[in-house]
Amino acid sequence: MEISKIDVSRGWGLFGRGWNAFKGDPVTWILMLIIFMVISVVLNLIPFLGGLIMAVVSPGLVAGFLKLAQDVEAGGKGSVGTLFAPLQDRERRTPLLLLGLVALAASVLMVIVMAILLGGAMALGGGLPESGAVPMPVSGIGIFGMLVMFVLYLGIFAVLAFSIPLVYFRGEHIGDAIKASISGTLSNLGPLIVFSLIYFVLAIVAMIPFGLGFLVLGPVVFGALYGMYREIFPEPEEPVVVLEAESA
Repeated sequence: MEISKIDVSRGWGLFGRGWNAFKGDPVTWILMLIIFMVISVVLNLIPFLGGLIMAVVSPGLVAGFLKLAQDVEAGGKGSVGTLFAPLQDRERRTPLLLLGLVALAASVLMVIVMAILLGGAMALGGGLPESGAVPMPVSGIGIFGMLVMFVLYLGIFAVLAFSIPLVYFRGEHIGDAIKASISGTLSNLGPLIVFSLIYFVLAIVAMIPFGLGFLVLGPVVFGALYGMYREIFPEPEEPVVVLEAESA
């Protein structure tokens, strides 16, 4: 499988590609995102089980957003049903749900690490004083904790970001897709870090108007993620068939 290295500047340029995908069908993008958010809220209201279900089906729903990006870039239009199309695909549904189990395991790992970091900070700091001031040991552990969480985030991104489209669009085996996703991430750390930092800034801006900015930023990021996948994993060229001239 061919894996391309993209220029660091694409870390910003991909937002432009995502914006173009959003402009192609903004109403469908926003409606799909609202439905996704409603599903997430409703499922998370169910103690324990709801969160598990959401984690497992999330890769399939993410694939729906990527499918819309593909349709828009091809000059077509999507529909709200595009969100559920990958989970309705009999061949792709099972591997996407298996990726959901991987995402669930990753989420559990992050919770455990956060608990360990928080517990360690409280232990070293002797607990927070009544005045509310944060002791220096807690501040130090906090900085270290942010670095650890960023590395975990990058690791989870490496496992899932490209394995979802590789499974859905190309039908790759889940193990091969995860390996390729990790390789693609490691080969393009520069632009991906730039992309993440820019997203962090844009996310802060999107939160200002009651979080409504995410109705635009969310679709743009999904469109950018699809563009990132297509640029790092270019479609294999069709073999050229040379027909021999018939002998006279």
